[in-house]
Amino acid sequence: MVISMKSKIIENKKIKENNLLQAAFNLFTKEDITNVSVNDIVKSAGVAKGTFYLYFKDKYQIRDILIQKEAHRLFEEAHKQLEKNDIRNFEDSVIFLINQVLIRLENNPLILKFVERNLSWGVFHAQLNTAIDNDSFNLIKEFNEIATANGYEFENSEVILYLIVELTGSTCYNSILHSQPLPIEEYKPILFDSIRAILSQGKKKS
Repeated sequence: MVISMKSKIIENKKIKENNLLQAAFNLFTKEDITNVSVNDIVKSAGVAKGTFYLYFKDKYQIRDILIQKEAHRLFEEAHKQLEKNDIRNFEDSVIFLINQVLIRLENNPLILKFVERNLSWGVFHAQLNTAIDNDSFNLIKEFNEIATANGYEFENSEVILYLIVELTGSTCYNSILHSQPLPIEEYKPILFDSIRAILSQGKKKS
């Protein structure tokens, strides 16, 4: 009985936290964060204002958590698509992942505007965030495993991966939204060539 009550309390807390996250996400994808207050979030979530501060310090912390979750989800879904395709070349695999993420951002400008140029920040904080289960998808781990299996070795693979994701997020934002410096379909080949150049540095000499 005690265990059941404790489980119910934990479940209720999780529901309230998820409601707050969902409410904040809905508001942040419609309005600039400066126009959204904690009052707006709790009203939309249907919880008391005091409840908000049990989970989050302020609206900026909840935004950061949401960016982490969205960045993590984008790469996790891209990896699922990679697993469905028989792509054995390391560089092709990385390009495929990046392209899948870009396709999702192209098809969902609300997510793109919300994440803005913080894709790399979101990805790498998500890997360290204790809110994400230890047994869930880990981009850094997958990158290292695919690299090793294909004969690639990097002195600091996390920095290499960060560079690739940062290059993608920061340069493709304007390309998708404003076609600057080029429309995304024209920009992709240039981006992918740059990524291949970065990755080729880790190719072991036979």
